[in-house]
Amino acid sequence: MSRTNLVIVGGFLGAGKTTSILSIAKHLLGSGKKIGIVTNDQGSDLVDTNFLAKEGLPVLEVTGGCFCCNFDEFTAKVNELAESEMPDVILAEPVGSCTDLIATLYKPLMHNYVNQFVLRPLSIVADPKRVKRLMMEKEGSPFPNEINYLFRKQMEEADIIILNKADTLKSEEIQAITAFLKEEFKGTDVLVVSAKNGTGIDEWVQVVMGREAMPGSSLDIDYDAYALAEEYLGWLNSAALLKAEKPINVNSFVEKLMNEISIKLKEMNREIAHLKIYGIAQDDWVKASITSIYDEIDFNRTMEKDTEQFNLIINARVNTDPETLRPLVETVLAGVCNETNTETVHLKTECFKPGRPMPKYRMG
Repeated sequence: MSRTNLVIVGGFLGAGKTTSILSIAKHLLGSGKKIGIVTNDQGSDLVDTNFLAKEGLPVLEVTGGCFCCNFDEFTAKVNELAESEMPDVILAEPVGSCTDLIATLYKPLMHNYVNQFVLRPLSIVADPKRVKRLMMEKEGSPFPNEINYLFRKQMEEADIIILNKADTLKSEEIQAITAFLKEEFKGTDVLVVSAKNGTGIDEWVQVVMGREAMPGSSLDIDYDAYALAEEYLGWLNSAALLKAEKPINVNSFVEKLMNEISIKLKEMNREIAHLKIYGIAQDDWVKASITSIYDEIDFNRTMEKDTEQFNLIINARVNTDPETLRPLVETVLAGVCNETNTETVHLKTECFKPGRPMPKYRMG
């Protein structure tokens, strides 16, 4: 029986991991490969899983904690995909606040599952805006130092750093950022891509599929600082069914909702790590995201038609406590519904802070 290729694509919240995985999947499908995907989050009702499934891809998810803390569930999902879909490649996306993957995921997999999977090098996707903040070490950032610590550790253990969103950068910016990454993380491959428009995906696939993972030393990491970085963020997942009195433009609804949430957080001097909203009505859908209170909204896709009824999924990762985040989002949602004569027929929300990372294995 041939072994399935397992490709792990990590990176901080909002780096574009899911769009990257979709671009890789489309590239591999175009070359005749079969694909499976495993997503991951601290909670349920995930924009990413719904987004990828809507693209017709087989997707399973591990929720309630990272892959390393839910190692048995992760391997069960990977095996389930391998058996049900018989893919050539499984793409796995760890939660964006996770690091120390070599010690807690790669080495245990290589120790216990070497006959089932070909483990490919670890790719870490990086948002250029976040790298720039690291370069400048900006004073007065709403994010605490532990967030930068976590982000830096993610790139430190990468086999390949993927500088994403090249379409938003000038050539001199790309040169400066890649030079910084190569100097800061010596010996690590640095590739430049735009997952949104497909630029650089071919080279990425060639590099990652061209060799097997050869994990080196495990990270020297302070788990107290790591835990603090996760605890600084409030996590919110909401799922709602909305019904309007007459057909409305859901793109405008989503845009207003995101802008209002961002404005409220800016007034409180709270920063967004990632806010993404997915709206769907039958076969029509919209997906939008922002990664800072200072960002413009990035629409991955917009709805083509107005509609009276639609489902909405909101995933917010914000530098505030759950007791503040939940009422803020629900109040803003109620306000936008009121302005558009839209009724919330059903709303389910979970809001929490992740617990301390407690991986099942940590191999040196």
